[in-house]
Amino acid sequence: MRKKDFETFVRERRWSWILTYTFIAILILMVFFFSLKRVPGYSIKESVVFGTRVKIVVSSKLAGRIIEAILQDMRRIDRKFDPYDERSVIYRINNSNGEWVEVDNEVLFVLKKALYFAEITGGAFDPTVGVLVKLWGFNDGNYRIPSDEEIRDALKHVGYENVEISGNKVRLKNGALLDLGGIAKGYAVDRAIQIAKRYDQKATGFIDAGGDIGIIGPKFGGSDWVIGIRNPRYKENSDETIDVVYMKDGAIATSGDYERYFIKDGKRYHHIFNPKTGYPSHGIISATVIAQSCADADALATAIFNLGLDYSLMYIPRFGGQAFIVTEDSKIHRTKGFGYFEKPH
Repeated sequence: MRKKDFETFVRERRWSWILTYTFIAILILMVFFFSLKRVPGYSIKESVVFGTRVKIVVSSKLAGRIIEAILQDMRRIDRKFDPYDERSVIYRINNSNGEWVEVDNEVLFVLKKALYFAEITGGAFDPTVGVLVKLWGFNDGNYRIPSDEEIRDALKHVGYENVEISGNKVRLKNGALLDLGGIAKGYAVDRAIQIAKRYDQKATGFIDAGGDIGIIGPKFGGSDWVIGIRNPRYKENSDETIDVVYMKDGAIATSGDYERYFIKDGKRYHHIFNPKTGYPSHGIISATVIAQSCADADALATAIFNLGLDYSLMYIPRFGGQAFIVTEDSKIHRTKGFGYFEKPH
């Protein structure tokens, strides 16, 4: 081949390769931008419901509609289960003077779930602590330390055995008062996940209702959500974490003595009561539970404060959860299966 013909051949081959690589690069870019267009980013909205900050993170073509539907439903549940709102069905039950009150299937579901956890935990979780909540002033923020006599009298009206259900009717005995704050928020998170999936089965994201977190779906590509567990002795205006967990589904809930409390003579009095003593629980300052249902995690996290450390480490897994517990001496304790969630998968 002559030199001139060879140079022409090389030049033509070079242009052929350049055009080929350029076409491939354009094709890759087109696929990339098409995928971005097809997969929407995360929409985020924050609001206040249940007296706490609620954060909703959703990825879906219907994200806006999903978020508004979730917020509307959470506000509905908040009103419906608020024992101090005269429009609330719980208010009607509490003020029925022991008469039967007809309720709908939703109230029956939540109440039966609360009573189930009361029974399996031997009353460590008790939905009838409403008398104690009022006595200590946690219903309106007028905190006080009751006398021993007042507490003894209040305890006569506490006990989940005082709740009777017959068909779709409920009544309370012995002046008991319902307070479903330890499970209603978790139930609302479970409902929120159902709403998101009803709108879009492929929706991903999570709902965080003041530490009660439910996973709608994993991050893009199936990655874990990384969730921090708050340090129960955090500094003011700090989100300091004491541990992190990795989750693709399920729910996590934390109960702590730092959520609602007052300090008198250097001692902390918080809102999680021991239904046996009438005083705020002691020994544990934070309990985090991972379970498939947020309502379950919510109830079990509350129960841990009264079950005690050893019993909780043994039985919480049998009740369907894995626990991370911080005791008053600031030591950390875990159920055997909790470590699974401390590593990405």
